[in-house]
Amino acid sequence: MFTLQNERDAIEHYMSKHNVDDFVYDGLVGFEAFDLFLTMNEAFMLEFMCAYFDQINGLDTDYPKLPMTV
Repeated sequence: MFTLQNERDAIEHYMSKHNVDDFVYDGLVGFEAFDLFLTMNEAFMLEFMCAYFDQINGLDTDYPKLPMTV
């Protein structure tokens, strides 16, 4: 449905508007935690990607809310 490049573009787009420095997942903090969280949670990644595609195509869609710590 989407490529690794699409995922990278979506992450960069998200990070241009949101701060993930304090995100914690699996003992990691910041970007590494955020990236691993997306990789390990396919359902969340799908929702994340759909929001990204909506946004780049002009639809006013919010990214899904990230949990503060996982």
